[in-house]
Amino acid sequence: MIDIFINLFSNEMFLFGFFLFSIIILLCISELTYRLNLKSNTFNRKIIHFLIGSSASITPYIFNKNYFPIMLALIFLLINYISIKNNKLRSLKVDGIDSYGTIYFPISYILLTTFFWNFPSHITISMLILAISDPVASLLGKKINYNKSFNLYGDHKTYIGSSAMFISSFLISLISTSYLFNWGFQFCFIASIFIGLSSTISESISHKGSDNLSIPIITFLFIEMFCFIYSENSINEFIIITLLIIFTLYIVYQKEHLSISGFIGASLMAILVIGYRGFNILLILMVFFISSSILSHMKNKNIQSKKSRRTINQVYANGGVALLIFLVSHFFNNDIMPVLILSSVASANADTWGTELGKLSLKQPIDIISRKEIKIGSSGGITIIGTIGSLMGSILIGGLGYFFDLELSVIIAIILAGFSASIIDSIIGSTYQARFICPKNSNISEKKKLNHYLYTGYKNINNNMVNLICTTTAPIILLVYSYFF
Repeated sequence: MIDIFINLFSNEMFLFGFFLFSIIILLCISELTYRLNLKSNTFNRKIIHFLIGSSASITPYIFNKNYFPIMLALIFLLINYISIKNNKLRSLKVDGIDSYGTIYFPISYILLTTFFWNFPSHITISMLILAISDPVASLLGKKINYNKSFNLYGDHKTYIGSSAMFISSFLISLISTSYLFNWGFQFCFIASIFIGLSSTISESISHKGSDNLSIPIITFLFIEMFCFIYSENSINEFIIITLLIIFTLYIVYQKEHLSISGFIGASLMAILVIGYRGFNILLILMVFFISSSILSHMKNKNIQSKKSRRTINQVYANGGVALLIFLVSHFFNNDIMPVLILSSVASANADTWGTELGKLSLKQPIDIISRKEIKIGSSGGITIIGTIGSLMGSILIGGLGYFFDLELSVIIAIILAGFSASIIDSIIGSTYQARFICPKNSNISEKKKLNHYLYTGYKNINNNMVNLICTTTAPIILLVYSYFF
């Protein structure tokens, strides 16, 4: 009898069927208990979260290939998508909130298992933290009567919940890394502090259930980062430089150049770049940030504008693509990666310089499409001085290609790609970016305010989205260029 069970569970087709059947039964039980009012909606969701997440964490060790795990995740994704669209499986729905956590959950697992199946320990720890720490944080945050909360990005979080998130993820990481890696207790302890903090930050800055996507991916990246640090024997260097950069970013925050979410987002970005020893990338991002900050102080006397802080959305809209390319280059090394990074930052710098210098123009800007005069600072507007500024901004970042030992022709291609992307940014800003109108006075604004409704463009395409498109376009231009030339 025992031999029969051993043979059955060694068969991957049987395991696939067993997991699929278990998921369906679990969802049915959850829905039944909810409809019979036996358990609360929150309890049901967290139990499913825990059981499925825990099961997902062991799949790299019980499946030889990733085909069946990916199929299971796709089926779970399809079930949840249909449920949300048709308002089914109400036990998984967050009361009063448009949450897509049940969608993000399988997506994060699919991404990890598709591209990083050969990192089983990383996947296991990441999914365990998501499966255990996230529900613990949520349940304790709601159960304990402690009304102090904070809001970094859309969703309110409690200090109790975030503390529970850090402690539980730290302990899971400490136990798991001590067992799975030959690091030594001291290194595991330091690594677990950073992994715990990264998962806590991911949960704190996530919105509408997106922590089910951000927690496992960020955790995975931090685990691999410490594997790399261990192999390079650079833990002391990492800690010293990290503390210096965070202190610098804190000063920038105090000077009101960054919001609290921007400070946290920039710190997370800096830690990843330092940990993976991307000091050239750090230099590029610092040149962009410093130069754009200096230009932001140059004001047109005829324009009254408030000092604005960069939010986490703005930080990642401008530097997120470069960070992503850099991280991809760690796993899939390619000589073109530094070129793509430079082009992305060059486009961000070109756009920023064009905007800031354009505000100094003595002439009214014109819309790049309609050729009509528009307000200074409006998206889609161009001026001669702004256009020259865009080119200069791209030249500044592209010129840093010298430190990568790039040929002059490649540097010129980077500059042109960055500048071209900034022009595309203006075109999208003119045609597709959302503008909202006030029904009372008919004032048009690019930011949605209470009782404002959509006037032109698409509601989801705001200035940050346009910037993200801009920083993505430049690397694409270079990829096309490299393919044909």
